[in-house]
Amino acid sequence: MKKKVIRVALSFATFSDNDLNSIAILVIVCIKNNQLFPNLPVAIAAMTLLQTKFQDAITAAAQGGKILTAAKNEAREALISALRQTAGYVQSLAPTLTVSQVLSSGFDVANASSTPSPLDQPEFSLDNSITTQLGVNLSAVPNAKAYQVQFSTGAGAWQEAGIFPNTKGIVLTNLTPGTIYNARIRAVGGSTQYSPWSATVSKMAT
Repeated sequence: MKKKVIRVALSFATFSDNDLNSIAILVIVCIKNNQLFPNLPVAIAAMTLLQTKFQDAITAAAQGGKILTAAKNEAREALISALRQTAGYVQSLAPTLTVSQVLSSGFDVANASSTPSPLDQPEFSLDNSITTQLGVNLSAVPNAKAYQVQFSTGAGAWQEAGIFPNTKGIVLTNLTPGTIYNARIRAVGGSTQYSPWSATVSKMAT
């Protein structure tokens, strides 16, 4: 039986700025130290620099102005170029890999399934047994490639804690004892890119 052709999706180029930034972080997290992809065309350090520059440019451009918007667009194109090079490298190895191995790169696969497979809403709890930290006890979501974690205090804006490749070792650090922190998580992957955000869980740091 002829092996089905696996095609790495390049649709990230059409994502919104924030979703493009998230997929870049996901690829960095997933492909770093991934032994299936030893000869990356864009080094992890270089990709991280491009992602950070784009993320900072998004924040700056929110203030408005043609110059800041142009700088953000230039950073976006540079990041897309790096992602395309890396996706092309993953594609070159695809004939020797399974779908799950290609997905382990953080990139999506085009037409991986004719049936949509949205991700379930994550469920988790917080552990404050270690001072200035909140450990995250997260149940795995089927077909998730990673987990995006955000936190906040009071009615403040959500802040990024990071994107993590699995449910182990997720910890919010450098917290202020006596402060109540809110956390929420969404799974990354599947036909809809993201799961719904989890219910917000709150806990006081000790």
